[in-house]
Formats: sequence, structure tokens, C-alpha cells
Amino acid sequence: MTEAPVRRDAARNRARLLAAARHVVAERGPEVPLDEIAREAGVSRTTLHRHFADREALVAAVLQGNVEEIEARARDLRERDDGAAELFGHVLDVQVGTPWLAQMVAQERSGGLAELSDRTKAAFEPLMAHARAAGTVHPGVTADDVLLALPMMMAALAVDRRATGPEGLSRARRILHRGLFTTTPPESR
Repeated sequence: MTEAPVRRDAARNRARLLAAARHVVAERGPEVPLDEIAREAGVSRTTLHRHFADREALVAAVLQGNVEEIEARARDLRERDDGAAELFGHVLDVQVGTPWLAQMVAQERSGGLAELSDRTKAAFEPLMAHARAAGTVHPGVTADDVLLALPMMMAALAVDRRATGPEGLSRARRILHRGLFTTTPPESR
């Protein structure tokens, strides 16, 4: 009987660590000490390491939640001609809101995040097939192309300080949208 409360505590601690990671790293950057994440979550560093072996495991867990959300949205958009463009816009929003996550993923060299990347691609593929049939994506554009555009957006924003404001973000989004899709970019409608 004592196992259920322990499991609830463990689940609560894990959720608190994930929320703290999103918040603290968004404020202080991806190299923030893990101690600060544990402190923000109200748990010990030992508890953090009980759930996440290292920084990459914590990043993978945060990314896991994002991928699950992307998969759910993709299922909801599957029958829409503009589903691929809508999902692309959503992923851009997530990426702009958590640029540290994109930076960590880009730096990850061990391949530990490959499965999550594959799942994201798999979420886009049926939408891209539907978009090709509907003519809402340029001929030859693939899910890989759409995924390549995501770090391109972050690189453009990092290099061009003028692009970091709302107008710069809208401009970068419009440029990428026009390069991938045949529909009018959402900000221009």
C-alpha cells in the first residue's frame, strides 16, 4: 500500500523538474547549473539525478513532451489541406518560445534524441503527403525540408538582431512559409 504514494511523489517530482527546467533555462540559458533547476523544482540534486542521469536526459524529457504535442496536433490536422503549414507554424511557435531547447538539440552529438526527431518527421509526413495532393506545398518539398527550415529560423534570429522583434519574427516566418508552401503565410492573411 505504501507504493502508490511513492509513485505519486515521484511523478509529481518529475513534473516539477520538467516545469522548472523549462522556466529556469528559458530565463538563464541552456548551461544553467542543474542545481538551480533542482532548487526551482523544490527537490534535491539527488532527486533530479534519480529522474534524469544528465542534462541530455532532462532535455530529452522536455523534448518528449513537445513531440507528443506535435504528434497530437498532427493527428488533428491530418485531413486539412493546410495541415502541414499549420503544424509548421505551431512548431515554429514552440521553437521561438524555447530557443534553448533548439540550441541543446543542435549541440547533441550522441544521437540520443534521434528517436524524437524521427517521431517529429513521422508526424509531418502524412500532412506533407496530403499537402502535396492538395497543391498547398511546393513540388518536391519533403518533411525533411520542413524540419531543416526550423533551425534555419533560429539561426536567422540569432544572427540578425533586427529580426528578434515581432516584425522580424513575422518576416522570417513569411519567408520560410513562402519557400515551403503555396498558401499565403498566416501573418499576411
